[in-house]
Amino acid sequence: MSDYDPLDAATVADPYPVYERLRKNSPVFWSECFGSWIVTRYSDCHSVLSDVDVFASDWRRAGHEAPPTAALSMQELDPPDHTPVRRLFTTALRDQDLDAIAAFAVRDTAAVFEQLADAPSFDFTAEVARPVALQAVCRLLGVDPPPVAAFAELSDALVRGMDAGLLPEVLEPAMAARGRINELMAEWFTAHRRPGLLTQVLHGAGAAGVTEDAVWNNVRVLFLAGFSTTVGAAANAVLALLEHPGALERLRDPALLDSGVEELLRYDGPVQGTTRACVDTTKIDGVTVERGQLVLALFGAANRDPERFASPDELLLDRHPNRHLSLGWGPHACSGALLARIIIRALVQQLLDAPAPPRLAAPPVRVPRATLRYPDRLPVTFQNAESESHDH
Repeated sequence: MSDYDPLDAATVADPYPVYERLRKNSPVFWSECFGSWIVTRYSDCHSVLSDVDVFASDWRRAGHEAPPTAALSMQELDPPDHTPVRRLFTTALRDQDLDAIAAFAVRDTAAVFEQLADAPSFDFTAEVARPVALQAVCRLLGVDPPPVAAFAELSDALVRGMDAGLLPEVLEPAMAARGRINELMAEWFTAHRRPGLLTQVLHGAGAAGVTEDAVWNNVRVLFLAGFSTTVGAAANAVLALLEHPGALERLRDPALLDSGVEELLRYDGPVQGTTRACVDTTKIDGVTVERGQLVLALFGAANRDPERFASPDELLLDRHPNRHLSLGWGPHACSGALLARIIIRALVQQLLDAPAPPRLAAPPVRVPRATLRYPDRLPVTFQNAESESHDH
C-alpha cells in the first residue's frame, strides 16, 4: 500500500488495520494526496517531533510562505520566537487552580448525568463531552462560555478546515467560523473577566516581550484546542471503555486511574497526526527527504507500533511506560492536553458513580475527517437491556 486515504469509509470506521499495513509495508512513503512524506513508525514520528533543527513547525524556515509572526501561534513557531510565548502561557497555566477546575468538571459531569439518568438514550458527544469541555476551557481562561451548540458548530467547521488540502470545499466555512470566533473573543476584551489565564497572559505579555496580537492568537488556539481536542479525547475514551467489558469497573481502583487515562489516550487518540517542514535535506529510515518537503507524522499509527508498545491493539489500563504521541510531543505538544486529562478523569469517576452501568445504545456515527478523529454521535444509555425489553 503506497498511499493513504483517511476519508475512505473503512478507514473512517477503523484506521488501525490501515496503519498496521503502512507500518509494515510503507513506513515512510510519499503521498500525492497529502503532498507530503508520511511516517508511521513510532521512532520516526518521535524523531520528526523532537528534532526542531531539521523539522520545522514554522514552515518559513524551510522556504514556505506563512503569515507574519504575530499571526502565528505557539504551534506554528520554533525557538527562539516560540520560547517567550510558550514560557508566558506555561507559567500562566501552572498558576491556575487546576484542582478547582477538575472539581468543577466532576460537578458539571455529575449534573449532566443526573439530567440524563432516565433518558432512553443520549448522545454522549453532544450532551456530555461538549458542554463539560466548554465549561472547563472557559473556566481556565476566566471567561463566560458561549452557547454550546452554536460554538460546537463553529469549532467543527474549523476542525474540518484542517482537512482543506483533501477537501477544498471545507476551507470557506472554516474561515467564516474563524471570523465569528474572533468576534466572540473580541467581546472578552471589553467584558468583565474573572481571574484566569486570559487576564494573566494579557497582564504579563509586555514584560515577557510578547505582543498583544500574539497573546490573542495563542488564546484562540488554546480555546479551540482545549475544546475540540478534549471533546475528541473524551468521546474516544468513553467509546473504548464501553467496547471493553469490565474496563470501566477496573478503573474503580485509584491506582489505575492515571495509567488508565494515558492508555485511553494512546489506544484511540483524537489527533491523527501533524505536519512539519524539512529545513535541511535528511534521511528518514533510509529515505531522502529534501529541504522544503513536508512530513506528516501519523500519531495514530505510532501509538500502535509493536516495536514501542507490547500488545499495541489491546487496552491495557496498567500499561507502563506509556510515552504515547496522542497529544504531540515536546515544545509543540497540544495546548489542550491538560484539559483532556482532567475531563477524562472526571468522566471516569462519574460513570463509576452512575446509578447503572453505561452501555452503547446504538453504533457511533462518524463524519469523515482526517486530522481529528472521534465519534460525532455516540448514543449511550444508563438503562439496562432488561428494562428496555419490558418497555417494549
